[in-house]
Amino acid sequence: MPTVVCFGDSITWGCPPYKNSASVPVRMPKESRWPQVMAAEVGMDIDVIEDGLSARTTVFDDPVEGEHKNGSRLIVASIETHAPLDLLIIMLGTNDFKDQFRASAFTSARGVLTLVQLVHGYYALADHRPEILIVTPPSLTREAEPAFYGNGWERCRGHADYLQQIADRTGCFHFDCNSVASVGTDGIHLDVEGQRALGRALAPKVASILKMSGSRTR
Repeated sequence: MPTVVCFGDSITWGCPPYKNSASVPVRMPKESRWPQVMAAEVGMDIDVIEDGLSARTTVFDDPVEGEHKNGSRLIVASIETHAPLDLLIIMLGTNDFKDQFRASAFTSARGVLTLVQLVHGYYALADHRPEILIVTPPSLTREAEPAFYGNGWERCRGHADYLQQIADRTGCFHFDCNSVASVGTDGIHLDVEGQRALGRALAPKVASILKMSGSRTR
């Protein structure tokens, strides 16, 4: 059974839009989260592992929430923990646009490049390495809490284009969430319908990648 690891942040974890910035995070039911929707729609038996950590960045240490929020510190541990895997889906970048990091879309995409390089480096001497699918997260809107994100809704412009370039240069696959879903009322997170739309849209792409990957290793 192919194994798919979904490495992301609170959107992958299943956090719905906040009612306000003081809301305590809750988690959507498992069947409503995009990785499980994808698994149900993909048309084959796959083992989907949700590695979603709220506030995770690509490569930035969070001075408030902790260094463990830095994706580059944990991605190798994740793939080694869940090995062997056939596909790694990376959907990160939303938290890079927090005001404290001041990252541009280009800088965030370079962070994803670092993650890809770490994975490729880990498998440098292996006979087979998993495919990587980079998913551009839904773009922030003006409603994103300005105390956290400032003008992040402006700085995230062009994110998908830069991530497509990263995918092209590294032999990865790419999908733009914004082509099928937008953030909810808090300007940050997907609502249930957005989660389902993303999962349904990713299913055929994931099926195609897994079939191609399987033919390569036979």
